Parts: sequence; structure tokens; C-alpha cells
Amino acid sequence: MKKLSLAMFLATMSLMAADYSQLSMDELTELRSTVSAEDREDFRAEMRSRVEAMTPENKAAFMKSRQASGGQGANGRKGDNNR
Repeated sequence: MKKLSLAMFLATMSLMAADYSQLSMDELTELRSTVSAEDREDFRAEMRSRVEAMTPENKAAFMKSRQASGGQGANGRKGDNNR
């Protein structure tokens, strides 16, 4: 069911401008590797906005989970959280 919802979401997103504001942080994280090149900047802006709004504790936990999963660091470079 979750995969079907994700597939439907991706199909819908390809027909209109990307609006990531209604998605949960978990949904955004799942979409990270599937965002089209044309929507990438909107996606990054939404992620940046969400991370900036986090408490320091939540931000640290989020960055740690991304680092553990091989995600990008705070400066957008894969595996680099120290700059």
C-alpha cells in the first residue's frame, strides 16, 4: 500500500509543479532519491526549510540518521557533515 501511494504521488507530481509542503519528513526522506531534476531545487528548499525549523536536538538526530544511512551532510555533500 505504501509503495502504491508513493507511485501515485510520483505520477501526480510529474503532471504539476512540486509541492512538498504537505508531506511528512519521513515521506520527504523516502522521496529523496526519486526527485526529478526539474523538481530538485524545490525539494531541497523544502528540506532546508524543515531542517532549519528543527530544534537543535531534532536536527542532530536527523543529521545522524542521514549520516548512518549514507545520506548527504548539512552542506549537501554525501557523507560530509563537518563543514
